[in-house]
Amino acid sequence: MTHVGSIFDTYSLILASVLTLSLFAIGRFYQLKFDRKTYYGWFLLPAALFVVAAVLCALGYDGIIAACAGAAILLILTIILYKIMMRIEK
Repeated sequence: MTHVGSIFDTYSLILASVLTLSLFAIGRFYQLKFDRKTYYGWFLLPAALFVVAAVLCALGYDGIIAACAGAAILLILTIILYKIMMRIEK
């Protein structure tokens, strides 16, 4: 039964990585269209951390550290992108 949980963890981390890549694409589009620096390249870091965590889960190891680090970085980057797109000043 532990294999089912590992499979669900792996697929959910892969899905999180795909969603992170969609934020990468949104940030890139916004930067190209509106000439505002969005730091879209940094979205590749949490996507890579989610993939690493998924591989660790698939191999039977605990990838919670990589997944949590990716989630924390993604949260910060998403807030920054939101503020840039909504033109919220500091």
